[in-house]
Amino acid sequence: MENDVSTEQFSYWAALRQPHVVRSFLPSILGRSSLAMSGLALVLLLESGRGSFAAAGAVTAVLGTANVVATPWRARAVDRFGQTAILSVLGALHTIALIVFAANPDAPLLFLLCLGTVAGLSIPPFGSTMRVVWSAALASGPLRTRGLSLDAVAEELIFAVGPLTSAILTALADPTLALYVSAGSVAAGSGLFVLSPLSRQQRGHRAKTLAKTSKPLRSPGFLPVLIAILAPGIILGAVEIVAPAMGAAEGSAVLPGVVLALFAGTSALGGLLYGRLNPRWSAERQLLILGAALVGISATAGLIGSTPVLVIGIGAAGGFIAPLLIVGYLAADARTDPSARTEASSWINTAVNLGAAAGSGLLGAATETTAPGTALAICTAAAAFVLLVSVPRHRHAVR
Repeated sequence: MENDVSTEQFSYWAALRQPHVVRSFLPSILGRSSLAMSGLALVLLLESGRGSFAAAGAVTAVLGTANVVATPWRARAVDRFGQTAILSVLGALHTIALIVFAANPDAPLLFLLCLGTVAGLSIPPFGSTMRVVWSAALASGPLRTRGLSLDAVAEELIFAVGPLTSAILTALADPTLALYVSAGSVAAGSGLFVLSPLSRQQRGHRAKTLAKTSKPLRSPGFLPVLIAILAPGIILGAVEIVAPAMGAAEGSAVLPGVVLALFAGTSALGGLLYGRLNPRWSAERQLLILGAALVGISATAGLIGSTPVLVIGIGAAGGFIAPLLIVGYLAADARTDPSARTEASSWINTAVNLGAAAGSGLLGAATETTAPGTALAICTAAAAFVLLVSVPRHRHAVR
């Protein structure tokens, strides 16, 4: 009986039932759904407006680069000035940028590149700010783990469903509708999020306070976490390219979608299952164990190389992605000062994105001369190297 009570006390429902959590979580989901939809919608819109994927690729590349560069700066602004002020401004700017894109898809390329820069710089950090809310609302321990697990799984599902939603809206009408829906989602999401009580409590920490605390990158033990979290990013980026490569090799237009959906689905399932565990190991040791399992499965599938084994292996590897992100967020939360939590969480995302970019580029180059399985094995070797580099740093941090 006591075990049942304890399980209920630390369940996912218990995390959601904490005062005002849902009032922050749902708007955050809405805002993040915009980010998941807008990428494909923008590519389709610019291609239809200019008749060129080259222009669409250039604009989205500029947008993505601006987003990565701005990520730590936006996070520091939120930590210093609070969520309400910064998210309100970013939400308004990003909404306006998407609306202008929707209204002017055939504008001069230079104008679109400048607009892409504004859109990238102004992307609201819904994920990192919501994770700060989870940490503030839930006590450290199993309940906070449930909240961060739920958040990671929701984000996985959002970015799996978002592009599909854009494709459906484009098929029903045109990409302009998809981009307008995306703009409406970011406007409503940011507006409702900053009105939630838990978000309003995050008023920021002024310069004098921040000067007395360590920046995340200077916090003991944080850098090894960032290095380790590059590994799942590399695998994530590799899978996004190896799936189409498998489809091309098999002459199947359906296979890439099946592989990516399986990868996202097992990641979400893995996140839910891992979130229910209460491992006694340190977050750093969990990162290494989960990372080693991910690398082992991916390497085995790549070295065998047959399509059925690759499909099964990629599906199994997906089950470790969300758990690794969850542990990464928990480690960032534990290793950094509360006044810099937004920035710490953003650095985890940045590391994953950098790893994904490296994985995509490496696999794309490898597939020019090797089979998809061999290319995946090469990327897995890079992920294993990153994981090994982080090991001595983890040991030094523990000491």
